[in-house]
Amino acid sequence: MKVFVTSNQQFGRPNAIKLYGRPFDTVEEMNNHLIEQWNSVVSKDDVVYVLGNFAWDPETAEAAVMSLNGEIIVLPGEYDKAMEELDSMHDTLPNVIFASFDVEYITEIKAAISYWPLLDWPLKSKGVPSVIGHPSPEYTSDHKRNVINCKCDAWDFKPVDVDKIRDLFNSIK
Repeated sequence: MKVFVTSNQQFGRPNAIKLYGRPFDTVEEMNNHLIEQWNSVVSKDDVVYVLGNFAWDPETAEAAVMSLNGEIIVLPGEYDKAMEELDSMHDTLPNVIFASFDVEYITEIKAAISYWPLLDWPLKSKGVPSVIGHPSPEYTSDHKRNVINCKCDAWDFKPVDVDKIRDLFNSIK
């Protein structure tokens, strides 16, 4: 089992193509590519933390969830009303947990995770990285600050293997 992080898929959001300069002509093309890229690295046994902005509407969110590999844990971002609504409509979705926290230290990935960029986070003084999902271009990954931005647009629309990115940061230090 591997653990991945990602954010800002915005499945079903027409404006995501223009807003983030995505190379797609239609929302359907974008959604299909996001699913293909996700499933190219994530297996059925893996866990994926989505740090906000998963989907634009409940129908698209449900269709995406049913097409994606892995257990999906969604932290709320700015645009996650669709996931909240979907979560409230179903007792359970087979592979989704809608998290009730905004910031959390996750032992299995040895990192603090949040949609929002943080000035401080759990165990920062011990060298624990902050993994964020905010899509703004001003919040980039920075090994000197120990911050990793996992927005899918920066990672070829694929979830990022946490071990690989931590190894990359450690090799730079």
